[in-house]
Amino acid sequence: MDYYKTNKKSINPEKNRHWFWNLFFLYTKNTFIKGYRTDLTQNDIYEVLPEHKSKTLGDKLEKEWKKQMDENKTSIPKLLWKCFGRQYLLIILSLVIPVTITFLQPKILKKFISYFTPGHNNLSRTDASLYGLLLIVVTVVSRLHVHNFYLRLSEFGIKMRAGFTSLIYRQLLKMNPSVVQSGKMINLITRDVSEFEEAVSKITNMIKDLTKIVAVCWVLYSEIGWLFLIIPTIIFISMFVNSCIAALVHKLKLKSLRKTDERYQIIKEALSAIKVIKMNLWEESYEKKIAKIRNKEIQLIRNINILLFLKLVLSETFHNASWYIVVAISIWFNIQSTAGTLFLIINSLTIVSYGTKGNFPRAIHEIATLIAVFKRIGQTLRIKSDESFAEDNKLSARINLNLKIHTAHNHTLINLKKCNIAGGITAVTGPIGSGKSLLLKVLTKEYKNVEGDLEVVGSISYASQKPWLFPSTIKQNILFGSGYDEHRYLEVLRVCALLEDLRSLSDGDSALVTDGGANLSKGQQARINLARAVYKQRDIYLLDDCLSSLDAIVADFVFEQCIKTFLKDKIVILITPSIKYANKSDNVITMRNGQMQNSHSIQCNTPKSAETKSMKYFQEDKAKSEKEESTAQENFDDETLLIKNNIEIKELYTETKVKGKVQFEAYKKYIKENGGMVKIFLVLLLTGIIQFLKSAINQMESVWINAEQVLFNNATDKEIYTEANEKRHQMVIFLPIVISTATVVMSLNTYIFWVLAAKASLKIHNLLFAKVVHSFMQFFDKNRIGIILNRFSEDILYIDEMLPLTFFLLMGYFAGTVGVIILIATINAWFLIPCILINVFLVCVQIFYLKIGNALKRLEFLTRSPLIRYINATLDGLTTIRTSKIQDTLRQEFDQHQDLHTSCSYMYTCCETAYHMVLAADETILLTFAIILFLGLDDKMAAGKVGLVLSQIFSLGVSEHCFYRMITRFENQMITVERVLEYTKQKQENKDGLVMEHWPKECEIRFKDVSLSYKSDQDDVLKQLNFAIKNKQKVALVGRTGSGKTSLISALVRLYDFEGNIFIDNVDIKTLPVDFLRSKISVIPQEPTIFSGTLRENIDPRGQHSDDDIWKAISTVNLSLFQNLDEKLDMNISICQKQLICVCRALIRRNKIVIFDESNASVDSDTEVLIQKVISEVFAECTVIAIMHKLRYILDFDLVLVLDKGVIIESGHPSSLLKKKNGMLSNLFKRQ
Repeated sequence: MDYYKTNKKSINPEKNRHWFWNLFFLYTKNTFIKGYRTDLTQNDIYEVLPEHKSKTLGDKLEKEWKKQMDENKTSIPKLLWKCFGRQYLLIILSLVIPVTITFLQPKILKKFISYFTPGHNNLSRTDASLYGLLLIVVTVVSRLHVHNFYLRLSEFGIKMRAGFTSLIYRQLLKMNPSVVQSGKMINLITRDVSEFEEAVSKITNMIKDLTKIVAVCWVLYSEIGWLFLIIPTIIFISMFVNSCIAALVHKLKLKSLRKTDERYQIIKEALSAIKVIKMNLWEESYEKKIAKIRNKEIQLIRNINILLFLKLVLSETFHNASWYIVVAISIWFNIQSTAGTLFLIINSLTIVSYGTKGNFPRAIHEIATLIAVFKRIGQTLRIKSDESFAEDNKLSARINLNLKIHTAHNHTLINLKKCNIAGGITAVTGPIGSGKSLLLKVLTKEYKNVEGDLEVVGSISYASQKPWLFPSTIKQNILFGSGYDEHRYLEVLRVCALLEDLRSLSDGDSALVTDGGANLSKGQQARINLARAVYKQRDIYLLDDCLSSLDAIVADFVFEQCIKTFLKDKIVILITPSIKYANKSDNVITMRNGQMQNSHSIQCNTPKSAETKSMKYFQEDKAKSEKEESTAQENFDDETLLIKNNIEIKELYTETKVKGKVQFEAYKKYIKENGGMVKIFLVLLLTGIIQFLKSAINQMESVWINAEQVLFNNATDKEIYTEANEKRHQMVIFLPIVISTATVVMSLNTYIFWVLAAKASLKIHNLLFAKVVHSFMQFFDKNRIGIILNRFSEDILYIDEMLPLTFFLLMGYFAGTVGVIILIATINAWFLIPCILINVFLVCVQIFYLKIGNALKRLEFLTRSPLIRYINATLDGLTTIRTSKIQDTLRQEFDQHQDLHTSCSYMYTCCETAYHMVLAADETILLTFAIILFLGLDDKMAAGKVGLVLSQIFSLGVSEHCFYRMITRFENQMITVERVLEYTKQKQENKDGLVMEHWPKECEIRFKDVSLSYKSDQDDVLKQLNFAIKNKQKVALVGRTGSGKTSLISALVRLYDFEGNIFIDNVDIKTLPVDFLRSKISVIPQEPTIFSGTLRENIDPRGQHSDDDIWKAISTVNLSLFQNLDEKLDMNISICQKQLICVCRALIRRNKIVIFDESNASVDSDTEVLIQKVISEVFAECTVIAIMHKLRYILDFDLVLVLDKGVIIESGHPSSLLKKKNGMLSNLFKRQ
């Protein structure tokens, strides 16, 4: 569907670099240099690596899943193992390095500390230096491995995400539209597959930590014997508790995902029908509806996060208690240990603590989430698809039907008996709800609830009733994956009456089409939609009421030139409510009361009998035109239609991209929504208290170790011995008290923070929707639905879950870093010097990186939007896509978009990992300084203090490294807040002005010099309009397609700003609040829109009217099929039924100004009569403006305004205008 190819990308330098460059991430230097000098753009993104290609990964997954489906044994975990298991095993095997280091590091540390232990000094200074050097080497190797390990792990997650995104999109292309839930599909691709990256990281960390625990247990067993069993026992208890909590998290996660699906669905509906929502003044009701769902969703997310961090709190408690329990039991059994042994235990517990405190709980949480994701993805992939529509066949094309079509409740809707179609035009007519469009769905095999025989021989092309256009050029919308045949292409433009429209566009057929063709008239949309169908060379053409949106002259031309002449040798099935076109067809199927009438005319393949022509259901044509359509269509210069080489290629998927650092306003707003500085200060205070208690625990452990060392040495000095023993008893009593206090404060801090974070996320989301839905229509013209949806999906996901987590960890690591530095400095003030210098260096590194990191993160978000928009367009046009058999083309283009996003994600990951590796140098530098300082002191420092400093350096290395990582990550993730706030700054519709009681009374409307342009750089679509409408007049707006009729209505309800003045009862509507104005005008739109929900919610979403009022409106329009206002509305009801529901909306509002925007265009004759009756009787006391293409009832109107190219060329009573021989109205009427 894309109309241009992206620029060729540079090859990723990682691909051909030496292993040394890859080990130290030196291949990222060009990105860092360019990113620092100038802002990075999409042109700077490297070509995707071959092993990361979406097609390659999707093919692998699809092939394996097909095998599982054939064997009827499907499993997502098994699919992952088959496709990615070998690569994952290689990653896991590399864990031998950290496990070995885990085994060696405590022993090396013990040997080094033993040098400072009085009475046990069997080491020389040289030996201690060697052990110190060995400790530094082990630390360096560990850091090199960990960053390369996590890069490969992140790469693995990116590949899984890309592969499953491609697989889900391919499944979407195979699915029957009736079973597709658009909200769920968007959620699967934007949210669920993203879990793979997090889950892979957390689960692998858990595996790594499990291997470390085994190594630590072996080390402890060799040092303290059977006491080591205490450690795995506590870990097992911790994991058991975490598993119980994870089971609850799993249930809550499934519920939250369902709420997210529901929210996406409603937001997508609202954005797609934003004009209807604005004209009916439903913004606030949709705000409340979405806020209600969002509130339930955010409560679930809040509870999930509280439970997750409750697991972290419990794990922290278990970790702090482990050492205490080991030492307490050893005292109980009179087992004495040296300071080196006790610090070995502390160091071992510190090594495994990253698993027990963080990785295990998070991994269990991710496993619970992953199970939910597996279930949802599996449900989607297991939906069986039928891709065998109508296949090409060398035999003569034909359609043979002998079947019954049932409703969802198995009631017979249509009974087709021996219906055989072998050629010509077959018109399908019938009253409202008779199943005309459903018949086409049966023929394309999009509807399965049928019984009997169905034979369709030949290839099919399909034009939907509701025009479907995708964001690309007009040319690509017509070609739609087919090869370019210039002669056929130009002929299709001619017979679909598109030549004059293209001539009026500056870019010709290279003009861009916005979402759903919003920048085109309904007639233009319908003709492009038809042109797409007829351009394809097929045997059978299914045209679902494609002429109703066209004016009479154009409709006649298209029927004669396109349907009758261009497709003369084909089978054409035309759904039409028009008497004239049914009479001109070769055959007619009339569907009434579930039966097919006049089937004999089809079986015999002969023209309709006289009986068919004189059916009461039809009427005779009013007149025949003596002249054919103007030869302007035929004489048009073909070359002006083609894409010109000098036309600048416009970016299709454009979004505003902020440069540099995240603006301070974003931080200010986020902090404000989190409760303001007071509440943030409270959280910071509690975080500081927690760190104080942690430092107190570490200090108390050091005091206890020194006391145990004195007792172990059996000091002869009784006073010293008694003092040490007393300290031991004090620690035994007070240490658990401090641990318990820390647990309580951590729990309180966790609850307060996540409650505040949930409220902030709720407020930001609701603010975003409120600002978007109240924006001017130009905002929706400029920003495509997929881009807007990306704010509500990907960006809100970050604000819901990732950003608060990062913020919370940032505060914790900051407190931890400051606390450790203070603790070390109290032991030896010299440590302040390297700590200050290191932090100055890290700040400089961070400042350098932030510009590059932010630019890459913004590009990652920007390259994500086309995927959402592509999915959204696919969801809207799935039937057309499937019948056109261009799934492969769409899949290839989707993979190209995803490759760009994948490459950007991987570039960001590589640069981030390189940055992290530089940050990790702080631990090595500080460790080296400490070892040199301890060995260089003349007086040996106490072993307890040496052990405390070294253990705290390892903790500082982690906390300081993580602190700067969190700063960077927080800044990167704040981009999502920045992006959301960008939409909250959009210009809002004016709600200020004069509000008057009992207005309007006379309902007189006057236009004075009114001009309207949708864009400042485009010509006016309305030009200096001047006319007046009197009270209770019934006014018909008539004109060719694109003449400005709907634009006139848009100006009247102030959907767009206009020049000039519009007066209602001598009040300038610009002085009125826009919501007050719209509350006084009822609009029945041209394109009837219904929403998911009940009948009541569709007619009266604001809940302002009684049941009696609603039932009265329903009765007025004869919607007898509905029995309950609170029953879910079937989204597949006929377009006539949808239109009557829209009329019900106007009826219950009882406004004195009513507008019908071509509401009879796509309805049958019965419904047309009913609507006209409503206009003449129910709205008899109202001022009515009706846009008309069908002029059958034109004489019932008091005034006719004929528009052409934004100018009124005729006005007056219809009887007088019809007498003009060459008048526009007269010519249009003759075509009826």
